Amino acid sequence: MPRRKKTQNESSHGRSIQILLAEDCLGDVALVRKALESVQVPTTLAVVEDGEQLLQYLIDALKLENDSTHLPFPDVVLVDLNMPKLDGFKALELISEQNSCRHLPLVVISSTTNPDDRRLAKALGAHGFIDKAQGPEAFIEQLLFIEHLWSSPAAVVGSPSTRRH
Repeated sequence: MPRRKKTQNESSHGRSIQILLAEDCLGDVALVRKALESVQVPTTLAVVEDGEQLLQYLIDALKLENDSTHLPFPDVVLVDLNMPKLDGFKALELISEQNSCRHLPLVVISSTTNPDDRRLAKALGAHGFIDKAQGPEAFIEQLLFIEHLWSSPAAVVGSPSTRRH
């Protein structure tokens, strides 16, 4: 089951940005949590540990979206490429093939320096790439794109049903 943690309170926009992180390394999960503390918008982070859990989370969120106990559909998904069970490449491919997820921003977080990995991730549906190898300060700086999502509601933030039609 995914672990969820609200990192900041909801603001006048009425809700926080829902972030789904697919990452199996606890150190990198901690780095993302720390980075989100630097973001000046309210965020809620859910964490899954492998590609299979990522796909199951999205399936469950879609099924339960009209239920009062629903699992929130994410506004953005951060995907590690090197995960057990189902790697990030295959997860990107499977998510991008789904009509209900075609507007869901998928951002790869990886320490790979191979340009072919970046090209493949983009070809499979990734909208962005965050380089974990540049260190914590650079990682935090790269995650600041979330502030843009918050300040531009038409870009991502909105009700889940408006994002998927």
